[in-house]
Amino acid sequence: MILKKLLSGVDILEISDISLLDIDIKEISYNSNNLKEDSLFIAYKGANFDSHSIVDRLFNTGRVIAFVTEKAVEGFPFIRVDNGRIASAIIIKNYFSIFPGCFKSSAAVTGTNGKTTISYLMDSIYNLSGLRSVRLSTTNYKIVNKSLPADTTTPGPYVFYKLISEGIQESADILVAEVSSHALAQDRVYGFRFDLAIFTNLSGDHMDYHENMDDYYNAKKKLFSNSYSSIALINIDDEYGKRLYRDAEIAKYSYSLERDADIKVISNEFSIDGVKAKIQIFDKNNIEIMSHLVGKHNLYNIVAAAGGAFILGLDIDSIIKGIGTLRCVPGRLEKLDKDGICFFVDYAHTDDALENVLKTLVPFKKTNLITVFGCGGDRDITKRPRMGSIAEKYSDMVILTSDNPRTEDSESIILEILKGITDRDKVYIEADRREAIKLAYSLSSRGDIVLIAGKGHEDYQIIGKEKKHFDDREEIKELSKVN
Repeated sequence: MILKKLLSGVDILEISDISLLDIDIKEISYNSNNLKEDSLFIAYKGANFDSHSIVDRLFNTGRVIAFVTEKAVEGFPFIRVDNGRIASAIIIKNYFSIFPGCFKSSAAVTGTNGKTTISYLMDSIYNLSGLRSVRLSTTNYKIVNKSLPADTTTPGPYVFYKLISEGIQESADILVAEVSSHALAQDRVYGFRFDLAIFTNLSGDHMDYHENMDDYYNAKKKLFSNSYSSIALINIDDEYGKRLYRDAEIAKYSYSLERDADIKVISNEFSIDGVKAKIQIFDKNNIEIMSHLVGKHNLYNIVAAAGGAFILGLDIDSIIKGIGTLRCVPGRLEKLDKDGICFFVDYAHTDDALENVLKTLVPFKKTNLITVFGCGGDRDITKRPRMGSIAEKYSDMVILTSDNPRTEDSESIILEILKGITDRDKVYIEADRREAIKLAYSLSSRGDIVLIAGKGHEDYQIIGKEKKHFDDREEIKELSKVN
């Protein structure tokens, strides 16, 4: 593609040679370790590395024929822009020829918790209505009938737009994407304007990346601007949701379980096998849903998905069937029965998510509720004692273990969690996660509930810098009582 066409929509501050605009670019290189022939490289100052510092090395490979930069790089062919990340997203969008109207409709979901479940629910609704979908979520990326592994909740702009392009080629009608705070802070999805943006909630997480909760909130808020979305659907039971409802620049609707809202719950009934509820949409459309998903937090997700699908024009029958058909979301209160013991595997890795899950399970326990969890290494350390306190509050027994310790020592992480626990008598420590799951099994009896929290759908453990296969669900299936 001619560089001039790639740069459409990019604010150019300086160009080393005007003739650059007419060169033919074959590819976009975004990784200095994987340069492509006859490519354009976009340099910018990142959080940990400034790629301007290696422009000479990249050019000398003979693979890069021009650079987009945030500062002049004398002696090399460059186009200077103010923001390299934004320029990168626009250029890549142009490279894959992504234009408005490429889908019948599109939805983005953001918030600390609930994103994945809402994306699965909406995907199920779309599919039941006969629509072909692209779903980009934490568990995997789905392109119509193809599933791809997901390295991050929201991929970088090259992968994001490449997946969208593949969806278009497969005649996809709908896009639903989880959009993380990291992605918004780094403008990964800049240039794509979603028809609908859904906000779930905001609680303490990613404080290793964001300076504070305001910084975290402001990253999320970007999605609810004219640059990113057309319509907002916001949970006004959440304190940050109330704030966002006031701040959002775009057309907005509200949803709630506890107060008057555009989409609200009229009645509900919870059990260990799911939820029944009557939902009112815009004061005139009452729908009765039955879902296999368990708990109040999942009812929030159901309401968001139902309201979002209705706003995007889906019919009531498809909404009801789509919600009822989805049996589970991988690693989100995924239920496994073993010898009369009810195991739940859940991704809960924040104090808010852990509390929601435990509050859901407490009413259904017959005797004991045992919680097995740890905290990830090289990540937000502030939530560790809070998670310990939550686990102690709602559990009869707590087993502290490892959860992707990465380059931290598992025992040290556990000590951080213990700072939030007052009653050590109900706490067991077993840093080996496999052994911790076995311990929970040995301590439990028929009728008990065991929650294995933190990893959910993940099928690996990161120890040091090595990723090893490990799946909580597989470990549960391998358990056997020793007489």
